[in-house]
Amino acid sequence: MLAFCILAVIFVPACAYLAYHRYTLYKRGNLPLPPGPKGWPIVGSLLDMPQSFHWLRYHDWHKQHGNIVSLNLLGRTMIIISSPQLVSELTDKRHAYYSSRPRFVMATELVGWDQLTPLMPTDRLWRDHRRNFGRLFGTKMTVQKFFEMEVDAARRLMRGMLRKPDDLGGNIHHWAASLTLKIAYGYESNTGHDDLIELVDEVMNQFNTLLSDNNATLVDFIPWLRFMPAWVPGAGFQRRAKYYRESLRKMIDVPFDMVKERLKAGTASQSFTVDLLDADEYNDEKEFAVKTSAAAIYAGGADTTAGTMHGLLLLLMLYPEARRKAQEELDRVVSSDRLPSYNDREQLPFVEACLKEAMRLHTLVPVGGLRVALEDDVLEGYFIPKGSIIQPNIWAMLHDPKVYPDPFEFVPERWLVENPPPHPREMMFGFGRRICPGMLLADASIWIACAMFLALYDINPVKGSPTFFDQSMTGSLDGQPICHPKPFKSEIKPRNAKAQTLILSIDNE
Repeated sequence: MLAFCILAVIFVPACAYLAYHRYTLYKRGNLPLPPGPKGWPIVGSLLDMPQSFHWLRYHDWHKQHGNIVSLNLLGRTMIIISSPQLVSELTDKRHAYYSSRPRFVMATELVGWDQLTPLMPTDRLWRDHRRNFGRLFGTKMTVQKFFEMEVDAARRLMRGMLRKPDDLGGNIHHWAASLTLKIAYGYESNTGHDDLIELVDEVMNQFNTLLSDNNATLVDFIPWLRFMPAWVPGAGFQRRAKYYRESLRKMIDVPFDMVKERLKAGTASQSFTVDLLDADEYNDEKEFAVKTSAAAIYAGGADTTAGTMHGLLLLLMLYPEARRKAQEELDRVVSSDRLPSYNDREQLPFVEACLKEAMRLHTLVPVGGLRVALEDDVLEGYFIPKGSIIQPNIWAMLHDPKVYPDPFEFVPERWLVENPPPHPREMMFGFGRRICPGMLLADASIWIACAMFLALYDINPVKGSPTFFDQSMTGSLDGQPICHPKPFKSEIKPRNAKAQTLILSIDNE
């Protein structure tokens, strides 16, 4: 009986709140909401959301209703947009109204992810973050200071491939995590087990769980539930939030404190954190901005870099003719007696085209770039209520057959024509002033690793390898926001005796 009373106290007011919110939403505007699925009473379209590949369901709704679709999710409006021009209209031209991320009560207010750039409100700390990123890798010129780290990390990856050719996923993950730790903190990771890599792995798994569609908690839809004490039935999210909050604090503090100790001892290596701490006299507020900026690199860089590289190698395996064509270009431009360098990049247009096409076809963040409407607005004649979540469907943009003919095929040649289509990074790295500040750094990291791999290795399918690209992606089967390939079998071996000699020479350095 007590449990029934507690549930009644929680859910009866919640239902009344949702119904009232939905009623006032329609009363505020004389224009209609964008079209979309009809949904159900109270819960709206929540029950229509798929368990996986949700961007494909969004795409179906776009084909039925147009480029702007609205959903009711437990009383909150989500506007899904599949047109890059319309997303640009909001995030660039109307930046003042669409500058902030939505507030996810569990992830931000209870766990604290709004300390890091991806989920920050557009406030002074966010501007400090952007300023820090811009100073150290905001241009092609400034990114070059990290080239040596990226080349060294790519060489280590090539060594790892030779030692453990059957552990492609593990090799790529360690490469990406080690590189981001080196850039952010000047930290040399251990081969195999490394405490800092395991720490960021745990925290990023928690982050992906928090933002996954299938793990959203009721508190995200009914914010006042955050005041419930942890002992109340149904408030288990409070205990989980406390554990996640402590993990996040460790990820932010532990590597930063390590750098400060090394600076005092005079043993700190060059890094993002060291450069910023050396640049100015920092008070507590500015130091916090540096600490959380570095953590944002550490947290976000490894997962996205690894996912992009993993998808690229999968496509090179599934499309061997493209791989061989890229290798022929490398053989012509780069001597077989040395490894590719950044100086070769402009002379390798087909390699560049393969990278662009992989970024397009393997859409790493299919529905990224979330924003929130800060005021009531109108778009294409439709009412956009204040508080609406704006969700770009990046996957649909990068698979639009009107822009990218044969959108489900790997066609590097589409980038080698006089008027190529829009570059994937115009969408995959976000939009407007919230575009990923590490875009140039990530692009350079992936390019050098891709060029070295193509110069040194062949990758071929074996029994058990995936046959079709769309079957080889996890596609956020658990609702997670970053799309990684499923683990897949492959045969990786040096291209020839000269390539193996080059790899062994790396190993002996």
